[in-house]
Amino acid sequence: MSATAPGPASPAAADGKLMFPVMLDVTAVPIMVIGGAGILPRVTALDQHGATGIHIFSPSPTTELKAAAGARLQAHWPDQPDFARIRPKLVFIDDVDDVLAAALRGFARDVGALVHTQDRIPLCDFHLPARLRRGHLLVTVSTDGAAAGLARHIRDHLEAHVFGPEWAARVEEVARARQEWKRQGLTMAGLGKAVADLVAARGWLRKP
Repeated sequence: MSATAPGPASPAAADGKLMFPVMLDVTAVPIMVIGGAGILPRVTALDQHGATGIHIFSPSPTTELKAAAGARLQAHWPDQPDFARIRPKLVFIDDVDDVLAAALRGFARDVGALVHTQDRIPLCDFHLPARLRRGHLLVTVSTDGAAAGLARHIRDHLEAHVFGPEWAARVEEVARARQEWKRQGLTMAGLGKAVADLVAARGWLRKP
């Protein structure tokens, strides 16, 4: 017997939530990253995006994590006073059991932080999309946390077949042109049309 795909469901069927997308400047936001070896990619990504207020907690850090964290590393689980002292806006939790993760989330919520707990949707206030970056072009794919593997699969397809490395220069070209059009006094509607005309003239989004 062949498998049959389930029929259509409501968009929020996975966990009852439809997530609201936000692009966040993390350069000066106090952030706590908590966990084991799995937090290294998170620390790396935050560093790449200019975060300067990262506090890293890992009681048994790997050599690689020690190197990446440097003086920001605190080799213990954070307690309530740590949260009260740092007052993070964002908290990332990974490689932690459910009981400890729930306690840490409680400490975080007490100081008004938003929490992401890896692969535990009920302990998340926000989800992280699959990301594809080409210079200042950032393409994200999300399934509201319902099918993370699918989001990554779609991202990989876009990376391989739609948005190649050339898009970094294309964004710069449009940015320069848009600044010139603004100096010429184009309205918002005029700017939108000018961008659309430029993209069409270059054939960047031509249908196959």
